[in-house]
Amino acid sequence: MQVHEKTPHINVTISGEGAAHVAEAIRSVYPDAEILDDSGEALPWRGSDLEAEIHAERTPGLMVKAYREQAGLSVTELADRVGTRYPNICAIERDRRKIGYRMARKLADALGTQYQRLLD
Repeated sequence: MQVHEKTPHINVTISGEGAAHVAEAIRSVYPDAEILDDSGEALPWRGSDLEAEIHAERTPGLMVKAYREQAGLSVTELADRVGTRYPNICAIERDRRKIGYRMARKLADALGTQYQRLLD
């Protein structure tokens, strides 16, 4: 799979098991990026099966885990930053505990993102 962003001109080749998730992350930063399959043909993004699959798999817990790993934090470090215990963060990441508005704000501040991204 290749991703092309028109301005500035960026070419990225993504392969492997997590390629769809990386492409989705790129899409969130560059919404007009053109995604090409392995044959070089452009794939429509909006309304595609791939978009639906990624959004269906994207749970609040997975988003917290992804942002935590991107920040290079352990579960314990994140728990300390938001003022809770690490089992609570583990339960959130496994979608066994819902994220309330206050916790979403604390997590977002600690992870350097917007709280809405954790709740979508």
